[in-house]
Amino acid sequence: MEEQKGGLLLVMAHPDDESMGAGGLVLRHTRNGVAAHLICATYGEAGWMGKPPGAKQEDLPEIRARELEEAAAALALSGVELWDYPDGGLPQANQQELTQRIWEEIGKLRPRAVIGWGPDGGYGHPDHIVMGACTDQAVAAMSEGDRPALYHIAVDQPLVDFYEQAMRLTGTADGLPLRPQDKVDLLIELDPDEVMMKLRAIDCHQSQLEPWRIAIREHPQLMQQGYGREPYVAVSSRATGLTDKGLLGEFA
Repeated sequence: MEEQKGGLLLVMAHPDDESMGAGGLVLRHTRNGVAAHLICATYGEAGWMGKPPGAKQEDLPEIRARELEEAAAALALSGVELWDYPDGGLPQANQQELTQRIWEEIGKLRPRAVIGWGPDGGYGHPDHIVMGACTDQAVAAMSEGDRPALYHIAVDQPLVDFYEQAMRLTGTADGLPLRPQDKVDLLIELDPDEVMMKLRAIDCHQSQLEPWRIAIREHPQLMQQGYGREPYVAVSSRATGLTDKGLLGEFA
């Protein structure tokens, strides 16, 4: 529908990327009347963690699709494109086809801004890296007048410190190999209400909740420190000035 065009488009690899990686950014916009859409390339079927109780591994794709639907509602997403590329197999997928499909969705939705993974994939995840590269190529292939702004999800040192501290809550020694950026262009700091809304979206992904994500609820200050912090790198921006209000300048 025409009123849904011109908003925000997230291009992610797995169900839960949208909530854990950029849930605050999405909420900052949908709560201000900016439509947000999501492309998710896989069903996340490789992410078996034995949850929820009683679940069977072969049911995980269906479980994660349902979790994504619930998270999309919590984030007030206007639409979700869930593709069925193999989880963990994006580097072997036809990347020209993947780029073409992203390009077609951008052409259909005509977003003002696209959010994707950077070349580090956040923590080196091959699927993230491929989706980020294909997204960058798809945006670059748009004609100049139709080309949206492009932002990468980033990690800075305070966020690395948060994850290390949070994982220690449950004695996890081998944390994510996060790669902090030397410089980020935009830091979105969520207020406590926004953090709780983001938490509700994350909690929709019950099959993917590591023990520390449960334990952190008893540590609201630490949760605010991490879940309330979302850094981004501006690859190309239409806004005259970026603010911590989000990318709303792109929609003025």
